[in-house]
Formats: sequence, structure tokens, C-alpha cells
Amino acid sequence: MKYSKFKSVNNLTDNEQQVLDFLMENNTKVLNLGVRGVAKANFTSTSTVMRLAQKLGYSGFVEMHYKIAEYLNKSKDKVDRSAEAQAILSETPNSILENFAQILNKKDDNYIYIYATGFSATVAEYIYKKLLMLGKKCLISTGGDSIGVFENNLNNISALIVISKSGETRQVIDKIKMASDENIEVVSITGNNDNTVNYLSDLPIVCKDDYPSDDYNQFSNNFFPNVLFVFERIIRIYEQL
Repeated sequence: MKYSKFKSVNNLTDNEQQVLDFLMENNTKVLNLGVRGVAKANFTSTSTVMRLAQKLGYSGFVEMHYKIAEYLNKSKDKVDRSAEAQAILSETPNSILENFAQILNKKDDNYIYIYATGFSATVAEYIYKKLLMLGKKCLISTGGDSIGVFENNLNNISALIVISKSGETRQVIDKIKMASDENIEVVSITGNNDNTVNYLSDLPIVCKDDYPSDDYNQFSNNFFPNVLFVFERIIRIYEQL
């Protein structure tokens, strides 16, 4: 089970990780065991249990227990919205989403770089903040930022995520070409299947766009909400890895 819900989870020692596993798997009885009982069951000290609570951002053992219980209950109640996602992603096979989730699951010191312009930049900002909350190393830039932000970090980027409703945004295309030259994996999210961005990307994701010719986003359109919905679907897959 993924522990990305909890703060500083990547900084745990082996003993602390073992205790967290125990708390997740035996959540209904750990409160009766108490700190001493949990420590004894894991052949460790009570200070290890309390240090785990501090690293996860909780005031003590009891709060940690209830937060884990809350997380487990929410996980059980998650609704499977795969059918809704497929309606939005009629031109994108589920394997693409799974490959995207695998990219997020990689353990390395490189950055995931996110780039978008215009209204897409608002969606990109959400994705950026969500990935930061999951403990991922990320960078983001938009149309108003210097090209140097991207160029100066090429050696430290493992994946590029771009969002372009039309799939023909020149700045996005330029970033993809530069990334491809450096063998950086490119994930793109666009509103139609036949565009330059999709052609150049390793993992092209197409979200339903009600008004593909509405370049100024003047009409009611589900494209941007669809991008967020699909991204959360990818996070759901990531959590299950």
C-alpha cells in the first residue's frame, strides 16, 4: 500500500518503516497495544514509535493512529471511476496511464518538469502542487518564464509533462524537441489525437475537448476539468503500484 499520504515518508529508517507497516496492517488493535505493545511487537524501542509519529507530522501515538485509521477508511471508500475516465480518454489506451504512473513511481534524484502556457498553466500548477505533496521532485515553468529555467536543468530532468489544448503550441513543441534530444521521457496531455505535440511525445494522452477550435476558451468546455480528472485517475493507479 502506498504511504504517500503521510509527511516525510521517504525519510523513514528501516525500523520506522516496519512500525508504519505494522500500524497500517493492524490498525484495529494497535490502540489497545499502546506504544509499548507496538514497540514490543516490532522488536524496537518506544522512542522509535514516537519518532515515527513526529516524522509523519503528528503530536503523538494516538493522533497517528486515528489519522492512519482515517486514511485507511477513505481508501476503502474510493469510487472506481474508470468508466468515466475511459469516456474522456476514448483515444488513449489505459496502458498509457499505467506507464505515466510508473514514471511517477520511479525512485531517482532527478526532477519531473511540468510546462504549459495560457489556461493550461493553471492546470499545470495543480499537477505540480499535487506531485510535491506526494514527495516528488518537481519543477514548473510557463510561457512567461525564461527558457533558461528548462535549459539549465536538462541534465537533472527524468520526465517532461506538457499540457496543450491544441497540441500546436510552439513553446511546448520546442520544449519537447529539446527533451527528446536529451532522451527525457515526454508525457503530453492535449485535446485531440492529430497534433504535433502528440506525434512527438512518448506518452500522448488525449482528453475530450468539446470545442477544439475555441483557442481563447470563451465557451463552456470540459477540457481543463477533464485533464484534472484524468490526472487524479493516474494518481489512483500510482497509489496501487
